[in-house]
Amino acid sequence: MESQGVNELLERVLGLEGLSVLGASLQHHGLEIQVQPQLTARRCGICNDFWRGYDQLPMRRWRHLSLERTPVWLSYATRRVKCPNHGVRVERVPWATHGSFFTTELEQMMPWLSHRLGRPATCRMLGLSWHTAERLLHRPVVLMPDLKRIEERYVIGANTLSLRCHSQDLATVMARLEVPGMNGTVGPSLAC
Repeated sequence: MESQGVNELLERVLGLEGLSVLGASLQHHGLEIQVQPQLTARRCGICNDFWRGYDQLPMRRWRHLSLERTPVWLSYATRRVKCPNHGVRVERVPWATHGSFFTTELEQMMPWLSHRLGRPATCRMLGLSWHTAERLLHRPVVLMPDLKRIEERYVIGANTLSLRCHSQDLATVMARLEVPGMNGTVGPSLAC
């Protein structure tokens, strides 16, 4: 697959608005995806107003939700802006809050999962240490305008279910998720 097709695929898989994927590479620490904001104008990281550029900082990484068991990192060389109200500040990026090393989706997913599964299961699921989970749980979370991405049920395929399930259990699960072919209904929970 050509690199442009891979970049578009990664943009869809990440599901983050306001960023463009430039490339990706598999590193020892996980999948590192080079991104940039779609909006070329620079915004102050605190007040979100547009200001003149000041300079560019070295490449930095934000931890994103894992793909299966592979940690995903977004990398971008942030720029700084000269804001008359706040001085020289790092620009606002659309995928993370100011001063965070994690994407907003990860920061929102951690307390949501922890509330439903408990901290040990959440740490294993997200691939985070207890110390990192504790920091994320005590950070103020930016309110999410739409919880659909977290609360919708997605069916990726039958192979994602446990192989220990019996066939009648699989039929029950598929009917409950309103998958086409089971009871003739099509629900909003099916995503390809």
